[in-house]
Amino acid sequence: CEYMARILFSPIGDTDPVRYCYDGACLHIVRHYHPDKVVLFLTKAMSEKEKNSQRYSKSIKHVAPDCQIDIIYTDIEAAHLYDSFIDILPAEVHKINTEENEVLLNLSSGTPQIKTVMAILSVENDLKGIQVISPNKASNSQTPHMEDEDDIEAVLQNNFDEYPDAENRCQEPPLQAIRACGERQRLLSLIHMYEYAGAYSLIKGSSHISQEIKNIVHHAVLRQKMLKNEARKILSVVDGMKLFSNVSSIRNKGQQEKVENLIEYLLNVIITQRKGYIGELLVKCNSYLCELLLYHINNNSKVKLNECMSGERLSRHRLQNMYPELLEYLDKIFCPEGFRSGAPNLGVLCNICYYIDERALVVNQDGHDSMVAILHKIADNDGFRKMRNSAAHNIANTNEERLVSMLGMHSQELLHLLVKLSDYILPVDVKKASSVYDILNQAVEKRIMV
Repeated sequence: CEYMARILFSPIGDTDPVRYCYDGACLHIVRHYHPDKVVLFLTKAMSEKEKNSQRYSKSIKHVAPDCQIDIIYTDIEAAHLYDSFIDILPAEVHKINTEENEVLLNLSSGTPQIKTVMAILSVENDLKGIQVISPNKASNSQTPHMEDEDDIEAVLQNNFDEYPDAENRCQEPPLQAIRACGERQRLLSLIHMYEYAGAYSLIKGSSHISQEIKNIVHHAVLRQKMLKNEARKILSVVDGMKLFSNVSSIRNKGQQEKVENLIEYLLNVIITQRKGYIGELLVKCNSYLCELLLYHINNNSKVKLNECMSGERLSRHRLQNMYPELLEYLDKIFCPEGFRSGAPNLGVLCNICYYIDERALVVNQDGHDSMVAILHKIADNDGFRKMRNSAAHNIANTNEERLVSMLGMHSQELLHLLVKLSDYILPVDVKKASSVYDILNQAVEKRIMV
């Protein structure tokens, strides 16, 4: 197998290169890990010391004569401020973090702020972070450090870590607290973007995330996949709130299933809008409206379209036999060709809804006029028809700005109308049902903060 170069990336602090007759962290790691190369990251003050006496490079060469040394000189003066180095230090680590290199990170040199960032880089990039314990097993703050006028050669000769039986004070800490914090932040970021599959993949094997949180996220993954029955087995209530609509008032089991499926599809449409996938949103809106209106006509009116279907096609012949006046109405709408047998598209279904409204064929007329008014705003919008057809063939060219210019409304307004329309048609509390993912996210946030 090919040889991997071992590279130590090391900030430099006051304990380097030697402090009170013992190795500083950088030198001690070089002594015990034998890197092929050391990359020194120097603040302005440390840069001046290296340029004046080569104290850091000479110390490394003293311990490892064949070790290559690269030095990053910076103008950083306030190393106690994250903003002073946060755009520089991580970028330098990323430069050397390649498949050809084994990267070691010195977690014990530099300001507390630099050490913290180094620990985070170790965890996030799966790099080997190394801490060096002080010789007195306590803080070094009271131990005098090397002065500018000290002779580096003499300091190195009087170094107790040069002795053959000197203790190896290097440790590779598991950094569990940082790992846990990092996982939690990534989890929150993913669920806020409604990327539940990615979130579950991140946490399902984690020892830092509770099983309760894993169940909530897994439930959301299954809901997004329209696997409601599997999701229900994992979780049906969270924090006293039911995650599924009560459909017990619907006597027919098949209709219960239909209503639940419509709610799940509506939730899918809502997530698509929140993710900003406008082209996909229009295509899904079209599909959802077709299913919703089919349900409405078959369950809330005296016209039973299922009886006029031949497989997936609405049959002209069956319409002629069962609802001749409706067929005559459709023929006038779709003149000169007239209505032809085929899958009932949104245009056909909308016009059937207008027909049953005009003829007062709705089982319960309360609110039906308002429902029809909303339907006109969406389905009869020329912009919606054009964008729907365009998006079906080229989703990439559809964005929020174009949506507003063609529909005269934002995607959020379109979604609001869709939820309101569904609330008129479906025998459940659609507004409450549409907040399921908000409930799930809040439940995760609540448990993450504990």
